[in-house]
Amino acid sequence: MADTAALFGFLFLLTLVWNLFGLLRSRPVELLHSASAGEREPRTRRLLVVLGAVTLGAGYATALTVEDPFTALAYFFLAVALVMVGTYCLFTAGSIALLKRLRNSPRYYYQPKHFTAVAGLLYRMKQNAVGLANICILSTMVLVTVSTTVSLYAGLEGALERMYPYDVDVVQSLDEVPPEQETALNEDTLERVQTAAADAGRKVELLRWSTPGDTVGYYTGNTFTLVAQEGVSTEIRLLTADDYGRLTGHTVDLEPEEVLVQAENLDLPDTFYIEDLPFHIAGTIMDFPRYNSSILISGQTAQLFLVVADETVVSAISDRDASRVHREFRVQVDLDGTEEEKLAFVDPLLAADANDVYSVISHQDNAVDLYTMYGGFLFLGVFLGLLFLLSTVLIIYYKQISEGYEDQRRYQIMQQVGMSPREVRSSIRSQVLLVFFLPLVTAGIHVAAAFPMLCKLLELFNLFDVRLFALCAAGTLLVFCAIYALVYGLTTRTYSRIVGGQ
Repeated sequence: MADTAALFGFLFLLTLVWNLFGLLRSRPVELLHSASAGEREPRTRRLLVVLGAVTLGAGYATALTVEDPFTALAYFFLAVALVMVGTYCLFTAGSIALLKRLRNSPRYYYQPKHFTAVAGLLYRMKQNAVGLANICILSTMVLVTVSTTVSLYAGLEGALERMYPYDVDVVQSLDEVPPEQETALNEDTLERVQTAAADAGRKVELLRWSTPGDTVGYYTGNTFTLVAQEGVSTEIRLLTADDYGRLTGHTVDLEPEEVLVQAENLDLPDTFYIEDLPFHIAGTIMDFPRYNSSILISGQTAQLFLVVADETVVSAISDRDASRVHREFRVQVDLDGTEEEKLAFVDPLLAADANDVYSVISHQDNAVDLYTMYGGFLFLGVFLGLLFLLSTVLIIYYKQISEGYEDQRRYQIMQQVGMSPREVRSSIRSQVLLVFFLPLVTAGIHVAAAFPMLCKLLELFNLFDVRLFALCAAGTLLVFCAIYALVYGLTTRTYSRIVGGQ
């Protein structure tokens, strides 16, 4: 907070010094007559237009071509910076070029409602461009923050089902357990789970157990290396054919060098290696058993699920680097009862584990934490969205009102030379409409271009429902447009009253 206060203090001081410097360079007489001096026609700065088009195109290309969530996270702020630079450049120079193009179109320009609007904006755009760019950026921030946080909260149930498919997942590490003691320890853990369910008065509707292994490999060429190095960082999960058959009901018979695979963000050849062990892909699977996981964002860019022949193969992989292969005994349980009753099952289960032999990952327990966290995201998103919306409304409203007082004398002159009140109102609507909705349309284009990158970022929070995010984004845009239209109507009426058009 102190650093933030110091930063804002520095920015305000810098603004004060800049304004004082500009004031010292001005002559009082010039300031007194500045209102009647008129403005020179701004020049079309083609270099700035080209710079804006290039940076905006680069930002759009970055957002549209992103392939995975971690790349999106790495390049998100770069894309934002490029789009912001492009927006300011195009509003500063591109808007002037657009207005001059409209002026050069006789069919459009030589109409009373367009003539005064285009001419007035053209000579004023030099001082308006930054304000319009600010409104565009703020509008984009409103749409992005509200739509993403609303979609995260709306899609939380789906995320919970992906992260915690079972009511309870009991995890017992076997890393330090001698092989001859594993069977007895596993049977003891199963008995404790069933006893805890009986003590809690719950009926076990599903009971599964397995002994998976997992490690991290670094994939280059056709080989996974277990020691950290350059390559695609991949989470590798191992399951024996017996465990796979018990968990899924699909009986498989594999040779020692054969595997069934399911790969995410990874392309494998028919034969690949883990260290020096060759494996041949005997088939692909789409139903690799899932487990409860408390990891919200994984550190690996790819995942590989392998069904191997037996424990001998798992041991052979572990022998290459035992410190990198983690083995565990997992028990998945689904219970009857309400969510509160299922949550109450966790305490007696933990109480039965006096020596901290295993850990418990509960769907219901983590649901409470995630609803708390995602609810916080939603609050921040709505709060920041309202803040940005308020800033947008105030900037554009008071900017138009101040310009109304500047235009008052000009419209009086136009009426004196024959412009009717109806034509004045039509010209005012044309001018205010252009000023109002140019930033809004640009903000909508920004959000559409950022949509693929935002989808990838939301995948980091286990939101894979693109349709849900699209609906939330469309709904946010509609609500924002409705509020925007109300402000437009209020501003047009007040502006007309000031310039004497009513």
